[in-house]
Amino acid sequence: MAASWLLKRWCSTAATETTKGTKWQRLVNSRAGVWCRSLLSDYKEACRETVLGARERPLKASVYLGLLGGMYACYYTNPDDASFETSLLETSNRLALLSPWIRSGTSDGHVQTLVKLQNEGKLRYASLGIASLTYYTDYDSESSLYEARCSAISVPWSELPKRVLDVGFAGRWWVLDHKMKDFDINEEEFRHLPPALVATVPPSPQITERNEKLHQESWKAVVMGDESNELDGIQKDMDTPVKEMESNALNKAQTS
Repeated sequence: MAASWLLKRWCSTAATETTKGTKWQRLVNSRAGVWCRSLLSDYKEACRETVLGARERPLKASVYLGLLGGMYACYYTNPDDASFETSLLETSNRLALLSPWIRSGTSDGHVQTLVKLQNEGKLRYASLGIASLTYYTDYDSESSLYEARCSAISVPWSELPKRVLDVGFAGRWWVLDHKMKDFDINEEEFRHLPPALVATVPPSPQITERNEKLHQESWKAVVMGDESNELDGIQKDMDTPVKEMESNALNKAQTS
């Protein structure tokens, strides 16, 4: 009984293995299997040709590799909408620390416009992979108005360049950074200056640093030297011509 049971078990196992092998062979020889094998062979051939081409033309391969690396770096450092909101908040706080009489009108006006559009929900963000765009729309994204929901009367994409407010690239928002240049200088204060004064070249950093050092030294106490040493020096200066006159007179008397 035991021998017959083992024989049946061995036969069933062999049949199962044969069945599995046939299923795998059918899968390999099917249309999907042939397509996968051809796809893998194509990728293998493409990789082999790429390696051979890089060996034959190393300069061209290095240029392509540099472009791919640059695109990946741009993609990795592409700013998102959260970074724009953070930059806008930081610039707004920096301007709030200054008096209205000192702020730059260009910087303050640009930041106030962005803050107003953000509060109204009209700011939009679009990622292009290696760069990002911030633009504005006419309505809030959650607005239920007919003008905001109807696609037939919506703003066409051809007007998008006119609505772009900032461009994000390489981890920076370039328009916002440009507008914040010299944000603590009010241009209106220098508008009514004479042309000769406006054309004056500002001093260099070295001259400014030297003037600051001179100004700091002017506040220091004057250190007086020893008066006895000064008197001795004056006495020596007065005695020198007298001694010369006496020696000249003795020389004349001896010669005569």
